[in-house]
Order: sequence, then structure tokens, then C-alpha cells
Amino acid sequence: MRKMSDLLRAEENRRLYVLTTVTLAFLTFGLVVAYRFSEMGFFRLSFAVLLAAVSSLLVLGWVHRGGSSLRGGLMATTLLYILVGYSSLLLGGIDGPAFDWFYVVPVLAALLAGMQAGWFFSGLVILSAIFLWIAPSYGLEPAGQVAAGLQQQEALASRLSVVAAIGLLLSALGAQQRHSRSILERVNNELNYEMNQRTEMQARVVRTERAASMGSLAAGMAHEINNPLTYVIGNLELLKTYLANQLEANPPRVRSEIDAMLSEAIEGSYRVAGLVRDLKTFSHINEEETGAVNLARVIDQASKMVAHEIKHRAQLEIECPESIEVLGNPGRVLQVVINLLTNAAHSVEPGSAKDNRIRVSAKNSEGRVLLRIADTGSGIGPDLRERIFEPFFTTKAVGFGTGMGLSITRNVLHSMGGEINLEYSSPDGTAFVVALPPSENLRGKGARDLVPGQALSASKPELKLLIVDDEEQVLSYLAASLPHHRTEIESDGRRAIRMAAEGDFDVILCDLMMPQVTGMEIYAALQEINPSVANRLIFMTGGAFVQEAVDFLTGFSGRWVEKPIELAELESRIWARVEATQGSEAVD
Repeated sequence: MRKMSDLLRAEENRRLYVLTTVTLAFLTFGLVVAYRFSEMGFFRLSFAVLLAAVSSLLVLGWVHRGGSSLRGGLMATTLLYILVGYSSLLLGGIDGPAFDWFYVVPVLAALLAGMQAGWFFSGLVILSAIFLWIAPSYGLEPAGQVAAGLQQQEALASRLSVVAAIGLLLSALGAQQRHSRSILERVNNELNYEMNQRTEMQARVVRTERAASMGSLAAGMAHEINNPLTYVIGNLELLKTYLANQLEANPPRVRSEIDAMLSEAIEGSYRVAGLVRDLKTFSHINEEETGAVNLARVIDQASKMVAHEIKHRAQLEIECPESIEVLGNPGRVLQVVINLLTNAAHSVEPGSAKDNRIRVSAKNSEGRVLLRIADTGSGIGPDLRERIFEPFFTTKAVGFGTGMGLSITRNVLHSMGGEINLEYSSPDGTAFVVALPPSENLRGKGARDLVPGQALSASKPELKLLIVDDEEQVLSYLAASLPHHRTEIESDGRRAIRMAAEGDFDVILCDLMMPQVTGMEIYAALQEINPSVANRLIFMTGGAFVQEAVDFLTGFSGRWVEKPIELAELESRIWARVEATQGSEAVD
């Protein structure tokens, strides 16, 4: 509708432009012709020309005051047709000087009112010409003949009339051409804009589909990797504890080397787990609890962790008030700052630390916390700025970057209600601005709410647990890691349902995604058998890679842990569930 109204307005403007040009030209020429006709003694004709000129001027004024340019064009053409017909009757009919003006009428009608009006007036002109041609044969002579003494002036007037008519047509056609060119340029610009918009939209669709595919792939990979990582890390930590008690007889150097090897193996496993967690950010699943995060402390921690990357490249300047807190997950906020500091450091060539700066600043602004990280590095080329947040896109040499840093950073921020934008980039440096919600939006949810029930561990040190998982190694690891509780394990979901319903378990640890019977199906079955038993479930997940699982976990905040499992977190979840179930059963 908008484009249609724009075209109609453009057509209205075109007619108005042509009408204005023709009217002013006719008015100027009409005054000269009227004066000349009065000198020749054609007073009635002179008055008719003046009347037509003034009438056309009034029509033009009416159109400019809001009247229809189409109707104004028809009125102006009709005035010209009447004037030419009247003049031809007075000046010798078809042989008179006024007849040549008939050629102007159809063309003017087409320019001012459209092709149909042009054809209509063409028909009128043909009928008029036939009438003037055959009228003398039937004794119908023109009302006024030119006197013999004025024959020479008549011939001159005829030639001038032809020249004037041609000039008027050229003026109108010139106006039409200029306006058509402007319309063509406008349409061409609109087409180019639409093409650019469509190209950009297609690029966004491709990026969205690629991110969705990456999300599905990453979540599936995470599930398959996190299950073995759970017992690899867990068994390594158990082995380290056992060996610490068994190797007392060995020399200190041997004990130190064994301890170092185990520590490195554990650290490497956790690095793999961290990489998997980064990959999972493509699936847009918010698997982290949020709370108040002191931004100054996070920045300080991040700067220490990447100090080895920065110290040979630039001087780090930090300006962040201690009072600023954001709503988010501490580990994810730390990850964002580390990624941006690392990117800033890598944009500066090593060896010129005194000449380069990396500036980190934070402030509250319009209900958001703005974190700005700027560097004096090489900048990002204009042709690359649209792609910097794409997965696996990097400007670094092969082997020096995965191209996932900024993409992961954006996804992590979105999961916490934040965003990241490129503020500027030039050969003199780059600046990114991160916006996060302030901790005032926490609505009373604090760190204590995330780990409730710890006080119960002293009053009830031993619990009866049922552990359900299709991975035998995970079951063995968890049973060995929880020796202070009485544990039973089961890998078959159907048998687990019977055991849970018949046994008096304080807490049931259940894997979410299993091939035969899923944790969701176990929960649904227990809900039908005994809702109070279903309420004791805590879910374990290596990665929710189907939408059904994502939706399911959304309603179970605080009742699931992510693999590889941290024992401290698991213990906290267990006691939180005990506290919750005891409270609900007491109410019942």
C-alpha cells in the first residue's frame, strides 16, 4: 500500500509539473499573440486568447491548492481545443494559421491526462478537421476571412503558430522526460535497496540455519562426550585420592611425579569438558543458574588468567567500580571477559607493549550494565565486520584460532539476557560493548537459594540413594564417589521404576536421556504410581539435545546436574531435594 501511494503521488506530481510548464509557456505566448491579433483587428480572437490564458492560469492555481492534476489537465486541454476550434473558424478554417494548433491538443491530453484522453482528443481533432475541410463544399464558410491586405501577416502568423506549437510540445515532452528519468532513478534505487535487503536477509537465514545445525550437532556431541568424561574425571580423582594413601613408602620425587601426572590428566579432562560446554552454547540452552555477579572481581580474575597473553603485547587499563553487579552466571561472565580480552590481545603484535593499550571499563547506563573492552590493535576490515560473530570464522592463521570465541560469547550473553555489539573498528583499534542486566533484576534470588539444604548434612549424614544410568561406568563411579550414603544402582529404566516405587529411597539420581526408557518417561510413570516418589528425582544430563528435553528441564530448576558431575554440586542438589521433599511431606 505504501509503494502504491508513492507511485500515485509521483504520477500526480508529474502531471502537475507538465501542467505548470505548459500553462506558463502558453500564458507567455498567448499575451504576445493576443496583442498581435488586436493590432490586426481581430479583437474577438484577441479576447478569446486572453480569456483562455487567464482560465488556464486559474486552473493551474486550483490544482496547486489541492485540486486533481488529472482534472486540471483535462480542463486545460479542453480550453485549448475550444480556443483552436474558435480561432480556426475565424481565420480561414483548415487553411488558417490557427489550425496548426490542433496538432498540440492530443499530445497535450496524453501528457496531462493519459493515453485514453489522448486518443479521445485525437478523435475530436479528426472530426473537427473533417468538418473544416468539407464545410466549404456545403456552403458553410468560416465566419471570418482574412482580408487581402493581411495575407502576408497571415502566412507569418501561420508559421509562428507552428513554431510555437512545436516549442510548447517540446517543453511538455522535456518536462515529461525529466520526470520519467527521476522516476526511473528512484525505482532503480528502490530495486537496489530491495536487492540488498533480500541478500542480507538470505545471509541471515543461512547464518541462522547454520547456527541451528551447529546447535543440534554440538548438543548431540556434548551428550556423547560428557558421559565418558564423567567417569574418566571421577575415576582419576578417586585414583589420585587412593594413591595418595598408598604411596607413602615411595620417594617424594616419585610421589610428586605421580601426583603431577594425575593432576594433568584431570586438568586435561576438565579442559575437554569446558570445550564441550562451549560447543553447547550453539544449542541456545541456558543450563546455568544465575545470580548476582560482582563485575570488578570477574574482570580482575579474567585479567590474571590471560596475563600471559597480554603482558608482551599491551598495557592493561581497568576502570570498573567495585559496586557494579550484574545478573548472570559467574563462570559464563568470566568466559565472556576472557574471550574478549584474548581477542583484544591477539589483535596486537607482540613486542610493543609500551605503545599499545587494552582498556576495560564498566558503568551503569539506562537500566543496563555496559562493559567496554577497547584495544589499539590492527582492527577489523569493513568487509569482515558482518561475519565476526559467525561460528568458525577467524582471521588468524590456521592452528592459531578456532573462530568460536565471539560466536560463543554472543550465545552466552543471549542466554543471560545480554548482548554484544561492535562499537567501532579502524586501523587504530577496535572496541566491543557488552550489555548485561544489573543484579537489581534478581528479584530476591541469591546464592543461598542455589545451594539450599546444606545444613541437613550434619543432622542426617547417610541417605538411601537410587542411581539410574545406562552407562555402567557412570554407575560404578557414582557409587564409589558417594561411600557415605547407601546406594543402589540400576541401568534398566523399567526395573528402576519398580525399584523406586517399592523402595524407600531418599533421593533418586536418574539420567535424562537413555536409549530404552528416558528419565522423562520414568518421571511420568512415577507420577502416576506415587507423586511423592517422583518428587525425589534429580536428573543427570550430558546435554539436552532434543527440544522435548530442553522444555522438560525448564520446569525443573535446581533438580538436575550436568555431566561431567562435580561431586560438591551433586551433594548440594541431593540435600536440597531432601529438604524440599521433607517440607512437602510435612505439609501433606
